[in-house]
Amino acid sequence: MFANRNSHITRTWCVLWCFIFFCSLGLPIHSEAVEASSEAPPVKIELIYDQAAIQANTPFWVGIRLQHQPGWHSYWKNPGDAGLATEFEWTLPATLKAGSIEWPVPQKFNLNSIIGLGYEGEILLLTQMTPTKEFVEGPLELKADIHWLACSDATCVPGDATVVLEIPQTPSPSQKNAEMKQEILAAIAKLPSQHHQINAVRKDGLIVIHLTGIDQGITPTPSFFPETTEQVDLQKEPMITAAGQQAGEYLITMAEGASFSDRLKGILLLEDPKTDNPLALNIDLLIHKDANALEVDAKDLNHAVILGSKASTANASAAQFDGGLGLALLLAFVGGMILNLMPCVLPVISFKVLSFVKMAGQSRSLTLKHGLMFSLGVLVSFWTLAVAMLILQVYGKSVGWGFQLQEPLFVITLATGLMIFALSLFGIFEFGTFFASLAGNASVNKPNQEGFSGSFFSGVLATAVATPCTGPFLGSAIGFAVTLPPFYALLIFTSLGMGMAFPYLVLSLFPSLLSFLPKPGNWMVTFKELMGFVMMTTVLWLLWVFAAQTSSLALLIVLFAFLLITLGFWVYGRFGTLINKRRTRLLSSVFALLCLTMASYTIYVSASLPPETTQVADAGDWEPFSATRVAELQKQGVPVFIDFTAKWCLICQTNHMVLASERVGQKFKELGVVKMSADWTSNDEEITKALRQFGRNGVPLYLLYNGKESPEILPQVLTPDVVIEHLETMLKDAFEGSSLVENE
Repeated sequence: MFANRNSHITRTWCVLWCFIFFCSLGLPIHSEAVEASSEAPPVKIELIYDQAAIQANTPFWVGIRLQHQPGWHSYWKNPGDAGLATEFEWTLPATLKAGSIEWPVPQKFNLNSIIGLGYEGEILLLTQMTPTKEFVEGPLELKADIHWLACSDATCVPGDATVVLEIPQTPSPSQKNAEMKQEILAAIAKLPSQHHQINAVRKDGLIVIHLTGIDQGITPTPSFFPETTEQVDLQKEPMITAAGQQAGEYLITMAEGASFSDRLKGILLLEDPKTDNPLALNIDLLIHKDANALEVDAKDLNHAVILGSKASTANASAAQFDGGLGLALLLAFVGGMILNLMPCVLPVISFKVLSFVKMAGQSRSLTLKHGLMFSLGVLVSFWTLAVAMLILQVYGKSVGWGFQLQEPLFVITLATGLMIFALSLFGIFEFGTFFASLAGNASVNKPNQEGFSGSFFSGVLATAVATPCTGPFLGSAIGFAVTLPPFYALLIFTSLGMGMAFPYLVLSLFPSLLSFLPKPGNWMVTFKELMGFVMMTTVLWLLWVFAAQTSSLALLIVLFAFLLITLGFWVYGRFGTLINKRRTRLLSSVFALLCLTMASYTIYVSASLPPETTQVADAGDWEPFSATRVAELQKQGVPVFIDFTAKWCLICQTNHMVLASERVGQKFKELGVVKMSADWTSNDEEITKALRQFGRNGVPLYLLYNGKESPEILPQVLTPDVVIEHLETMLKDAFEGSSLVENE
C-alpha cells in the first residue's frame, strides 16, 4: 500500500525523463498535468465513501475515482513492459487503519509492440478502512498522496496530487451518499473473485493452468495479467483448450517471461463473446513441476502444450534468433575466437603466447597444463558472468551480456588493475610472484607449476575486458541463449568460452606452431614495454566509459587516485629492491601500501558519486531513445533510425564513424530520417526491454522504421554502403506503397 524507497527513486527518474522529453519539444510542464492551452489535466482524482455514519470496529469502503481524459490511460500495479504503477500514500487519524488497494481488472495497451497494463475512462480503486476500538465519533479527514503516469498514443505525463476526504461529524444521509454507496457496490461486484478448483504446472517453457467448475456455455477467450513483472510474456496471448469429459474444464497455456517464480499471481480473465459479463479470477498458485499434479489426462495436457508452443512461435518476433541450438553453439564458438582480436585483450594474450615461447624447451605436458589452466580461467569467468546474469533475470532485473561494465565501480576497478599492470610493464616496479600471477605474467618469468595461477588469472582478465564487445556473431546467439532453460543457456556460454580459449589450447598442444617467432631475447623486453602502451590505451578507454557513467568530478578524483598509485609504486620500485637496506625497503613498502589504500578509498568514493544530470549541448541531431517518441513518429509516417550503443562497446564506436560520415549523414537528411541514440552505457530498463523484444541481449543493434509494424534490422558491422543501401530500399518501399494507395 505504501510506496517504498525504490518506487520513489523510480518515480523521480520518470519525472526527470519526462522533463527532458518535454524540454526537447519546447512544451511547458506541470507537476500534475501538462497545460496545453486550456486543456484539462489527463487524470482527475476524487475520493468517495459508502457509509454515512462511521462506527468503531465497523469497516467501510473508500473509493479512489480516477477519471481519464479521452485517449489517456494510467497504469496497474504491474505496468507491463513500460510505464509506472499508480502509487498511494495515506495520511490518516491514529484511530483509522487502511487496508490494501483492491485493483479492478486492467486492460492491455499495445503501442509499437510495447504492452502496458492499466486503465482508461473512469475507474474506481477501493480500499477498506477500519476504525479501531478507540475510535470516537466525530469529523474525519482522510488524505491521500497519489502519484501516477498518464500516457496517450503520443506522449506520457507524470502527475501527483493530494486529495482530501472530509467525513462530517453528524451523519446526514443524502442522495449523494446513496449514489456513492451504489457506485462502490458496483465496483466491488466487478472485483476479481476467488476460485478454488484451479492448479498450475510448468512444462516446456510454458505455464499451464487447469481450471474446472466454470459455467461457460462456450469456450471463453482467456487473458492473464501477471502481478509479477515479466513472469509471463505479454507479447504472446494465452491459449485455451477443453479438457476432460465434463463441461467447464479447461487447460490454459501461457508463455513464460524472463522472471522465474514458483508462484503464479495475477488476474485470469475469461471473456464470453456472447455476454458482457466476463469472469475475473484472482490467481495465487504454486506452480508445480510435476505434470501429474494437474490430475488431467496426459493426452489433453500434451495437446494444450503443443498448441501453446505453436502460438508462442507464431507470435514470436521475426527478429529473434531462429537458427536453433546447434547454430547458436557454432556462432558462439566462432564469436569467442573473434574476441581474441579485441585491442584490450591483446596485451594479456600476447604474454600467454610468449610464455609458450619461453617453455619451448621444456616438457610438452607442462605447456599443455598451462594452456588448460588458461582455458579454465576463461570458462570460469564466462560461467560466472552467465550465472550472475541469469540470476538477476530470475529476480526481475533487466540485464544483458556485458552488464558488468554498466557498473562504474567495476569499470574503474578494472581500469586501476590494468594501469598498475602497465606501470609494471614499463619497469617502474616489479610485480612479484603474486601480483604477476593476477595479471597473467607469472608464467612468463617462471614457467613451472608455480605459474599455473598466472595462467588461470590471465584467462579471467582476458574475459573481463573482452565480453562487452561480443562481435557480430554473438548478438542473436546470446539473445537466444537467455530465452532457453539455464542448462542450455550455460551450454552456449561454454561454447563461447571454448572458442576464446581454443587458439591457446592448440598452441599448447602443438608448440611447433610458434617456430615462426624469434628466439627468446631482449626483443621480449621491448615488446613488453610496447604492450604497456597498449594497456594504457585500454585504461584511457575505461576512463572515458567511467566519465560517461558518473561525472567530471568523479573522473578528476580518479585521476588523483591514479597519481597516488603511481607515486606509491614508483617509491616501491625505487627504494624497495634488494639493493637497498632492509629499513628502506620496509618504509617504501609501507608508503606504497598507504598510497594504494588511500587511492582505493578515493576510487570507491568516486564510483559512488551521482551521475551528472545535465546533458551535453552539442549532442548533434541525435535524439535520446524513447519508445513513445518512436510510436509518435510512426503515426506521422516519419522514418526513424535507432542506434543501440554503449561507450564500452568498441564495435559500436567503429560503427559511429560510419554513421557520422558525410555520405551517410547526407542520406539521412535527404530522406528526413529521425536519428535516435539508445545509450546503454549505464543500465537502462527501457533500452534493455527494447533489446529483448528483438531477441538481443547486448549491443550493437540498428533498427530502421518506415511506417511498418516491424522495423528492418541492419547488420551489426556497418559500412557506408550498407547503411545507404538500406535507406534507399526504404525509400523505394515507401514510394511503391504510396503509388499503390493512389492507384487504389
